[in-house]
Amino acid sequence: MRIEKLSEDKIKIVVEAEDILAWNVDLKNFTDHTPEAQNMFHHALRLAERDLDFHVEKSQLMVETATSDNNGFVLVISKIKNEKEFAQALVNAGKRVKQVEFKIRRRPTRQPLRIFRFTDFEALCSGVREVFQEYIGESRLIKYQGEFFLELSPADTFGLFKLENTLSEFAEKVKEPVVLQGILGEHGLLLIEKNAVECIARYFR
Repeated sequence: MRIEKLSEDKIKIVVEAEDILAWNVDLKNFTDHTPEAQNMFHHALRLAERDLDFHVEKSQLMVETATSDNNGFVLVISKIKNEKEFAQALVNAGKRVKQVEFKIRRRPTRQPLRIFRFTDFEALCSGVREVFQEYIGESRLIKYQGEFFLELSPADTFGLFKLENTLSEFAEKVKEPVVLQGILGEHGLLLIEKNAVECIARYFR
C-alpha cells in the first residue's frame, strides 16, 4: 500500500495486488463497505496520519475510486469542510465520486499489550527496523536488570501475528505482559516514553 499526500486536504492511496490478498478486499467489496474494507480503510487513514500528518478527525470524507495497472485500485480521499465543497467535488468528479459512509472509529479503551525482552541494544535495533514500516500503535522502551523491554500497544490486531513472529527472531515475547508491565513501571528505567519504535528506527541504524 502506497500513500501520497496531494494537498493538505487530499491523499492518494494505491492498493496493490498483495494488499488485496492480505485484506481480502477488492474494488467491489470496498465500495460495498464490507467489514474487511472498513478495516483496510481505517488502517490506511492511520498510516496517513502517522506518515503524512493527514488528520481526518471529524471531517466529512469523500473517495474517488479507480482501477490501476497492477491489478489493484486507487483511492483519492478528500476532506470536505462544508456543503459547498461537497457540491463542488461532485461537479468536478461526476459519478466517479462516492461519499464515504465509513465512520472514523475511536481507539478501543483497552488495546492489546505485547512486551518483548531484548538481551542487547543491537538486537533491539535490528528487530525494530524489521517492523517499523508496518507497526501502528503506541510503544515504550524500558531497561530493567541490564535488558531492554519493548512495550507495544498496537492500534489494531491486523498483522499482529506477523509482528510477533518477526520480533521473536530477535527477542523473547513475555508470556504475562500485564504483570511485567507493573514490575517495569515500579523498578524499570523508562528510556523512551512515547513512539519508541519510531524513535529507534529513525535515530539508531
